[in-house]
Amino acid sequence: MLQVSMTVAEYLFILAGLVMVGNGIILYGRRTSDWTGVLKMFYNRIGMSAAEFKWYRLGVAALVLGVIIRIVNLTFWPS
Repeated sequence: MLQVSMTVAEYLFILAGLVMVGNGIILYGRRTSDWTGVLKMFYNRIGMSAAEFKWYRLGVAALVLGVIIRIVNLTFWPS
């Protein structure tokens, strides 16, 4: 039962993280109309609003948590 719930949590955190990062990117792109600046978001600093930054960082945190849960799953239940 715990293995199933951990697997579901892993996928939910990764999916939620992707959605949140995507939301932050879309908000930035709509506000600035600079869709090439979206590529700079991953390696350079760009001027993001507070809402865009919040979504982006929450998404990254959720992705990291999903990866940590994945590592725990593979450690305790290798299959």
